[in-house]
Amino acid sequence: MNQISFVPQHPPPLPSAALVFSGDRGEFRRLVTRGAGLELITVGFYRFWLATDIRRHLWSNTDIDGDAAEYTGRGKELLIGFLFALAILVPIYLAYFLVGLEVERFKAFASFPLFVFFYLFGQFAIYRARRYRLTRTVWRGVRFWMDGSGWAYAARAALWGLLMIVTLGLVLPWREAALERYKMRHCHYGDLQGHFAGTGWEFFKRGWWLWLLVFVPLVVAFAAPLVRLNRALLPFARIATEVSGVLWLLILLAAPFIYGVFKAIEWRWWLSGIRFGAARWSASTGK
Repeated sequence: MNQISFVPQHPPPLPSAALVFSGDRGEFRRLVTRGAGLELITVGFYRFWLATDIRRHLWSNTDIDGDAAEYTGRGKELLIGFLFALAILVPIYLAYFLVGLEVERFKAFASFPLFVFFYLFGQFAIYRARRYRLTRTVWRGVRFWMDGSGWAYAARAALWGLLMIVTLGLVLPWREAALERYKMRHCHYGDLQGHFAGTGWEFFKRGWWLWLLVFVPLVVAFAAPLVRLNRALLPFARIATEVSGVLWLLILLAAPFIYGVFKAIEWRWWLSGIRFGAARWSASTGK
């Protein structure tokens, strides 16, 4: 008897799997409290081992489809990375200081390239930090890993930083999307390559009102000096200055809450855009 099997052209969608965090608050509080005490005793050097313990606790209590992740990093590795960064930064800063002593008039000129270098090095460190965390993360016996160039990422971040200045921060959602796309296409889980499907416009639509909260006082503050140029509008200039001051005061008081809302929006957007092969993430927390 001949048997004919039908193979669908498109495979069926993967079933959804729950991501559950089962950690105990009391246990985590004790871990952090003990680590903070050891940091005081060791003058801050225990922070590398504390960061490792925190990650190991969070990873081991995060279940994806019933299996917990595993963090294999060590505090000694973080300490070595910190010392490596110091070996680069300290000589550069010392050279800048000595040049400033010898030629005082060049010190102001030297500040700009020093700032640019520190900014680029900071972005390089951000990329390398994710690479380290991924290579120390294992799930179901398969390790995450990451390739790509940290300096190439830093160059992209610098160019987007210039656009941030020109647009007064409005380009932030598109900056985050572009940089995340570069990072994710260099992330891998075994032989699955990652990519990022989120867009800057989607991020902007979720948090446009937060940008509005900042830009309204900023526009009022810039408008007040221009209005003063016309004597007939001086009363309006005083009102604009007072309104701007009140708005900035309210924003400063609400800044911690605004930042919390912003990070929540950013995390939901980021999670919804992560892809590894056909696998995708989504958050079901309340908006």
